[in-house]
Amino acid sequence: MAKSGKRRTRTSPPATALASTITTSSTSSSTNREETASPSPDILPELIALIASRLTTLEDFFALVAACRAYRAHLPLSSSNLASQGPLLLIHQKASASEALYHVPLRRILRFRLPRTPVAVAHGRRSPTCFSRLFTPKEVTLTCFHSFGCRVAIRNIFTASRPEFRICHLLTGERARLPHPPTPIGCVLFSGDLVLAFMPRHRYISYCCIGDAQWQVAWCDEGYHPYSLMFVKGTLYALIYPNYRLAVVELNNNSMVLSFLEDELSARTVPDSSVALLAECHGEILLIVRTKLYHVFKWQSGEKKWASTDSLGGCSLFFNRHEFAGCLGPDHPGVRRDCLYFTGNFGYWSEYSLVDRSLHEILADYPGRPLREDCFPLAWVLPSIC
Repeated sequence: MAKSGKRRTRTSPPATALASTITTSSTSSSTNREETASPSPDILPELIALIASRLTTLEDFFALVAACRAYRAHLPLSSSNLASQGPLLLIHQKASASEALYHVPLRRILRFRLPRTPVAVAHGRRSPTCFSRLFTPKEVTLTCFHSFGCRVAIRNIFTASRPEFRICHLLTGERARLPHPPTPIGCVLFSGDLVLAFMPRHRYISYCCIGDAQWQVAWCDEGYHPYSLMFVKGTLYALIYPNYRLAVVELNNNSMVLSFLEDELSARTVPDSSVALLAECHGEILLIVRTKLYHVFKWQSGEKKWASTDSLGGCSLFFNRHEFAGCLGPDHPGVRRDCLYFTGNFGYWSEYSLVDRSLHEILADYPGRPLREDCFPLAWVLPSIC
């Protein structure tokens, strides 16, 4: 992404107000006239999708959709039509107690509606910091986000009422409410209607299909603990602690059936006291290991081992702290090639280049940003993964 603004405070342009889930204010006043108009004779209908694929902001895309009813048949919400959309951050605005989408390359705010419970505090106490919520005996409400592409799991925890767990697609507005998982949650995964929730280094995985009345809990055999999970082409893979061996996972009612793909000798890729994350890029299984630097390994299925690489083929990977949030292809507007992007604490996100091994920490600075001492979540939203 553009390097300007690193480690410095920047002022965002005026926010663009959007109606409905995401739309533009400039098109709403003339909807009736424009919807009945015919496509411009200068633009062939078959070229509309090509034009949409070159647009880099959601305002422009939805303005094109709203410009003419005849265009809509050619502009479904698809990865190809949104191919050039830049990465967004789901952020919190303290003044309005609401969420917004922050366009990272342009440093612009897109306003939209996200159903949620505002951050609130029981008994009239102040909003908690990361540390005060650990030591304050009074109950508070804290919202956490887990995202992949445009889907977001929204959890309200530390609440006086029952905790909430919701799934929302930020572009279509589709949403579902699930019962809160019966086990502690650190990470959430999506695969179609299946939702997985787990805590790294614990023996269990909670899973539930949208529409189910309750979650099921699957347990590993004694001595095995899922550390990182990843769906690749519908197959669930796990990095199993303590030896960090790669395994295929089958959920069988209350059991996790593990089929290991490597032996313990080849699992020494992960040093002690490091962080290991599974990721996916164009159907390939990746392992990201953080020591003092980041290292990337590709799974060689034929040789059944990890192979170190310094290239992602120009692609870039996105993580919500330690959760994989998606992969963007080469030459994506506003994104540097062969980079890893992470959300961090207190409104910061970071960019790590596999090419020159540089690490840049950037503040998502925008009007209404919470104070540094407040703990608030950030999550990547990638419109082209829809």
